Amino acid sequence: MKYIYTRGGIVMGRKLMNVISIILLIFLAACTSDETGTEGNKSNNGANKDGAYDIGVVLMSVNSEYWQMHMAGSYDAAKDFGVNVDVLGPADETLFEEQVQIVEDQIASGVDALVVAPSLPEAMLPVLTKATEKGIPVVLADADVKEFEDKVTFIGTENYEAGKLAGQYALENLNIKDGDKIVIIRGQLGAKVHDERTEGFQDALKDLQLEFIVQDAQSDRVKAVNIMEDILTSNSDIKLVFATSDAMALGAYQGLENNGKEDIPLIGFDGTPDGLNAVQEGKLIANIAQDPYQMGYMSIESAIKAIKGEEVEKRIDSGAEVITKENVKEKIQKVNGYLSRN
Repeated sequence: MKYIYTRGGIVMGRKLMNVISIILLIFLAACTSDETGTEGNKSNNGANKDGAYDIGVVLMSVNSEYWQMHMAGSYDAAKDFGVNVDVLGPADETLFEEQVQIVEDQIASGVDALVVAPSLPEAMLPVLTKATEKGIPVVLADADVKEFEDKVTFIGTENYEAGKLAGQYALENLNIKDGDKIVIIRGQLGAKVHDERTEGFQDALKDLQLEFIVQDAQSDRVKAVNIMEDILTSNSDIKLVFATSDAMALGAYQGLENNGKEDIPLIGFDGTPDGLNAVQEGKLIANIAQDPYQMGYMSIESAIKAIKGEEVEKRIDSGAEVITKENVKEKIQKVNGYLSRN
């Protein structure tokens, strides 16, 4: 055999190179045929050769307990319905560019459907559009993208109605009356989630002449501490505090405690493990608990229906409930059960 020596090593002779080129062409043709065959192995309703659908789930994050409950619902649905589910997401909810890339990768992998909880809706819109152009049904969970009209459905908490639950609880249990001062510590002004929670809470109390003190703590626990303390300097007669997230509720409690006002009733929102523990410990009088487990479960169920061409409601409420000392122990056990599955 003839070899040609170069600085880079040994280069084989022309005849052998020709043989290798032919082998490579055959290999590439086989790969192309195999890819075509894989697509062909899907039946008309999208099932893979083994009869199972592949569904990609891309969450805002995979690290928090909230999203782990969502994951548990997704995995349980996958088991119940006999589908393959791959749950992915960045380490932090602020990493929206990484989340977009994960969705891109899922599209390239040829999933049968996508479930996406978008961190930044406007950043996610182009890639969601790309998915539908490729015939991949998209279910949105937890956070909607209003401009994305081709979504199968949105599944999440109806925040206005959940906010009303908080107001109704206060009205029925806390002897609220005309002239009372009520503090609302909320997330960033203009954020739709917190707008709706605030409006729902206020509307539940609209028949009373109340003074609402509304402050933006940007969903930050430390800021909520400072805001609560500032409010107390000029308003010692507060009747109730409502926070539109558990992080802010716990910060508000710290501010109350620092000023010897921890007897003022405080309602939180989210149903996180920390928030539920605060109810059990008497720091929160109530908590409006979302249900990320149901979000995850119903998202997979809806994705399967979409793959099969079945009708899906355009908006699905995953539910919320009022948690108090009477039912918090049961709720904590349920949440711990979800978290233990991951």
